[in-house]
Amino acid sequence: MPQDAVRLVGSGKVDKRLFDVTGLIEQGRDDGSRDTLPLIVDRDRRVPAKTALAATWEGIKADQSIQKVWLDGRVKLLDAESFAQVGATRAWDLGFTGRGVTVAVLDGGYDAGHPDLQGKVLEAKDFTGTGVQDTYGHGTHVAATVAGDGMFGGVAKDARLLVGKVCVDEGCDESAVLEAMEWAASRAEVVNLSLGGGASDGTDPLSLAVNRLSEQFGTLFVVAAGNDGEDGVSSPAAADAALAVGSVSKADRLSRFSGRGPRVGDFAVKPDVVAPGEDIGAARAAGTSMGEPIDALHTRADGTSMAAPHVAGAAALVKQAHPEWSGAQVKAALTGAAKSIGRSVYEEGSGRLDVAKAVSAQVVASASSLSFGVLRFPHAQLPPIVRKLSYHNGSPRPVTLPVSSDHDAVKVSVGEITVPGNGSVDVEVTLDPAKVAVGSGSARVVAGDVVTAVGFTAEAEMYELTVVTVGRDGKPSDAEVSALELESGENVDFAQPVGGVTKLRVLKGSYSVDVLVHGDGEHTWASTGKISVDQPTVVTVDARQGKEVGARLDREARRKYVGLDAVYLAGDARVQTGVSSRTSDAFFAVPVKADGAYFNFGTFQVWGGGGHEYFVAAPYAGGIPDELRPRVRDRELYGEQVRYRAQGTPAIGSRSSTPFYVKGQAVTFGVALDLPIPQRRVEHFTGRPDVKWVMDFFQRPLTQPSLGFDGHISAGRLVFPGGKTASRSWNSVAATTDLSLRPFHGLVRFGNNGYVQHWPFAPGEPDASDEFVFGAPYVEARTKLSTVDGKVLANSPGVFANFSGLPEAETRYVLDVQAQRSPKWTPFAPKVSARFEFKSGKTDGNVYLPVPTLRISGAFDDLNRAPAGCRVFPVDVSVVPQTGSVGAAEVKSVTVQASTDDGATWRSVPVVGAKARWKALVRHSDGAEFVSLKVKAVDAAGNSAEQTTMRAYGINRPLG
Repeated sequence: MPQDAVRLVGSGKVDKRLFDVTGLIEQGRDDGSRDTLPLIVDRDRRVPAKTALAATWEGIKADQSIQKVWLDGRVKLLDAESFAQVGATRAWDLGFTGRGVTVAVLDGGYDAGHPDLQGKVLEAKDFTGTGVQDTYGHGTHVAATVAGDGMFGGVAKDARLLVGKVCVDEGCDESAVLEAMEWAASRAEVVNLSLGGGASDGTDPLSLAVNRLSEQFGTLFVVAAGNDGEDGVSSPAAADAALAVGSVSKADRLSRFSGRGPRVGDFAVKPDVVAPGEDIGAARAAGTSMGEPIDALHTRADGTSMAAPHVAGAAALVKQAHPEWSGAQVKAALTGAAKSIGRSVYEEGSGRLDVAKAVSAQVVASASSLSFGVLRFPHAQLPPIVRKLSYHNGSPRPVTLPVSSDHDAVKVSVGEITVPGNGSVDVEVTLDPAKVAVGSGSARVVAGDVVTAVGFTAEAEMYELTVVTVGRDGKPSDAEVSALELESGENVDFAQPVGGVTKLRVLKGSYSVDVLVHGDGEHTWASTGKISVDQPTVVTVDARQGKEVGARLDREARRKYVGLDAVYLAGDARVQTGVSSRTSDAFFAVPVKADGAYFNFGTFQVWGGGGHEYFVAAPYAGGIPDELRPRVRDRELYGEQVRYRAQGTPAIGSRSSTPFYVKGQAVTFGVALDLPIPQRRVEHFTGRPDVKWVMDFFQRPLTQPSLGFDGHISAGRLVFPGGKTASRSWNSVAATTDLSLRPFHGLVRFGNNGYVQHWPFAPGEPDASDEFVFGAPYVEARTKLSTVDGKVLANSPGVFANFSGLPEAETRYVLDVQAQRSPKWTPFAPKVSARFEFKSGKTDGNVYLPVPTLRISGAFDDLNRAPAGCRVFPVDVSVVPQTGSVGAAEVKSVTVQASTDDGATWRSVPVVGAKARWKALVRHSDGAEFVSLKVKAVDAAGNSAEQTTMRAYGINRPLG
């Protein structure tokens, strides 16, 4: 996170999701997906171009009138729906069908031509810019469940609908949802939202809007609780005013996916009710296939998205029965009439929907639930807590009701009440903390047949952990603070310090507190080491004790990157943490002594200047030392003379060398730094047995502004010997099919089964390749395994294929690879193919098969071209068995054909060599621009590899 954003995020002014790179990619907000960044500034949508983000950011920082800046994120449709037994038929028999009530469905639009929805929709409005037509099927299904006709019908078959399209396929922009909520709240008595984001404490923009609009217009928002199970109730179902709906099966069993409470933060009761959300049949939009299609007009689906419209339809029936009731009263009637399925109130709320009982209700409670929140440890010493619950009688005659609680810790003030006609009576509900067990508990207060869910949570043994942060100037400082519980591995974040102080209640246990103290152009990282929290504890982190992180080199250089990495042993897991930066800010770390059995530390830095690049990794076993500026001498490092070629034209390269160097480290963090290519320079690395380098290279055209994963080449994970020198080449042609990049690639047999994973565009350098995760956006491939007589055993798109049921006896096989690509960063190898022929029989365990593999290289220039007009140009061919195989036969022959007219004609070229090293003598035709190659190698066992690479390399015609 940029340092100038830390305070704004900590104060709540700026949404932290704006700096979550993974989240931005998942939501399609990254550089590769769009050139603007949609924001919600207070309640207005803004879409600044990414080229103008710097100016936008400065404006946000300077404008004191802005209260909140959110990412205009994307929430998801919660796939699911069905129509179930919720007492609707009995309500219809009583004359309640939703007539006169309007329900808004804010979803993925609807199929205007669907017969189940004819005459149902009063108005439809698009908030996505794609039209109101439902192209996914979710919105049509939901709308029909509320008020449809036809095979399945709707709960409120005579209600009328407003349709607001806020989602395209499964994605829904929050700004579109907000705009549609404003539109619907003044037009409809009930609004259905079968959508949601992640678990929320009810302070997200959608939840706040539900609360505001419910109070302003008296509208009831019925919201799906989400399909994340125990991960929580999603936004905006988490809103206080929302009627949050979980899901049950048609047998009243809680659905596995149904979002459960308590609510994040305050442990309030959520969801409010449950309704059928499994195997729900309803209308299917034309041209869609969501769920399990039944016929051309209907489909079945699962999810809280399908449960919610049952409740929205039920709300319409109750509203018809009591048109004078507010949305809050309708909500209370529905929750009060629900039937328990025997689960906690944090799983089912008040229970499963019973709309027939709700429309007949005379007495309604003032609240749909009572939440006593969190009882702090030691909760048994707390005094009783009293809440008031009012009951209102909407009929003209008095009603007498017995009142009871089903939990020994929850008492009611009276055993019976008489509620006067059109009047109210208060009942006190008292929670005795001394009778509450540790954990989340639930109860139900029942007055007659009116049910009110009661929730409470008692802390385990917990204590306040206070962290005091002092800056390098001796004053209270901003900081980022977290605590790691060393037994469980659970990590908790503290709130932003106020006046240099932040507090958090934590479970009794052993912790290490990590703190990053911020100053003006400098940052100090600290770990407390192991501390025991068995009473209220105060920890002070004084940044003035920090030692500067750096390196003392043999020459002048500029630091380009710094990373501080810590690895903890916590329970059975290793937990990594730390900080990194590409800025010129100074970084410090506070020395601490710790046991290397649970804590290890290291620094990784990149320095550069004068044609030299330094990659310096310094691991420290146990604690943080006093000296963090090691003396780094060239003669002690591993050095490489490195040549970077470009692919046909100058471009931008991006180089990443990141280390596994801290004991127990599972993930390496680093940075890809741009460099113009072609280029030559000297690279220096820490060389020691316990430091393993992950070597990566990317490339992109000069006109492409930001780094993606284009043109990736991996040189694997390497351990370098200190004090040695060597040379290395990156990004040379010609492309061939790689089987040997471990642990990703290989042609493997195990027993009578096997698999192959390859990369069809590996570079000319040995031991370098790529993985499909990077090349997938611009590569199309097909992988086929057959017997030599033509029986196809596997034929898969992409670079991976599984095969099973192979003959036990030794059989001859053929592996065929076809691939093409169209990236902007290379004119070479637009199309390649490879054919491997080999013998194999049943194996014991995993075996890398001893097939020959090819690499093609040559003395190409910096742009991967050969000089034109050469009498002959030597092309090097390397033939080696795939890495890890045993028993490969000696190479018997290599043949090469060349084409200078993109494969229209081919001619054989002379080849000399033996064993693994061969040289083809290629003649270039006058005027030719590219040379395509066919290379075939055959070993003494009859195994072969044949590679065809179109436009394998270029010809520098001006030099001919």
